Amino acid sequence: MEKRGAVVIVIALLIIATVAPRASAVNIHDGAGTVGAAFLKVEGGSRPVGMGGAFTGLANDVNTIFWNPAGLTAVQDQELTAMQHFSFADINNQSIGYAQRMERFVWGASFLGSFTEIERRQGPTEDPDSTVTVGGFATGLSFAYQLGGAMSVGGTAKVISEQLDIQNVYGAAADVGLILRLLDNHLGIGVAVQNAGVLDGAENLPMALRAGFAYRTWKEAEAEASMPEREVWAFVADAHLPLIDANPSFHVGAERWFYDSVAARIGYRIGLNENPSDGLSLGVGVRRSGEDALANIDFQFDYAFVPDAYVGNAHRVSFITRF
Repeated sequence: MEKRGAVVIVIALLIIATVAPRASAVNIHDGAGTVGAAFLKVEGGSRPVGMGGAFTGLANDVNTIFWNPAGLTAVQDQELTAMQHFSFADINNQSIGYAQRMERFVWGASFLGSFTEIERRQGPTEDPDSTVTVGGFATGLSFAYQLGGAMSVGGTAKVISEQLDIQNVYGAAADVGLILRLLDNHLGIGVAVQNAGVLDGAENLPMALRAGFAYRTWKEAEAEASMPEREVWAFVADAHLPLIDANPSFHVGAERWFYDSVAARIGYRIGLNENPSDGLSLGVGVRRSGEDALANIDFQFDYAFVPDAYVGNAHRVSFITRF
């Protein structure tokens, strides 16, 4: 009965998080659209995006290195992920993350980048005189530590580089996070501050505060089975509050695993500004354990689809390898 009551409460909170943002008007901040290194707003990983961008409180795989570094304490051995994001205007977004446990703490490394080609012309010619690749990337080093059984803290230090055709811009930033895992690890509550730092071009970084929670259920492992316990349901909700351009967004989502190997995901994002990028997201995942020489390796492939009638549909593909 206690578990059923907790589930009812979480579902009610998800509904409130979805409806409440519509009830109040939001003024556009004077700094809207003035931040640099905008590629840092691209969210890493396919699994979190398939759940509407709500992951701060769930934070239970290597994807959390881009969302809440405190969640890295969920990594048991080693995890590696890579993501390719196909978006509008031939912009390519990539992310790579790695995490490894070292007794009570976990360390990780990450890369997040966004690149496109622009054409140079001196006249109205059909073919460009030349092309140049522009964009930016951030490389990070993360650490997470478990404080007792329920609380974990973590941080990421990042070096930022932007190539803007005739000018290169460099900077540094940090993420810090905290996560609480309560109710026998069924409930997760996470908070993270992202992109606190500076650019040498005197522009602000897209600093933001994330806060969220997740409620999970799982199937207990059988006594004679070699497989560990597996998640069945995850209900998630997040608030994303930019601290510079002040256009908050709210995210809700769910994930359901079938037969320990196939996942279905759905999410919704609500943005509070004059041009809200509200919308649905969908995702699927496939997880399998290796055989023979790869018996100790777990493979997971994830896909996320984010439709948008204004800027075009976005597709994300990624993998996670646990070993």
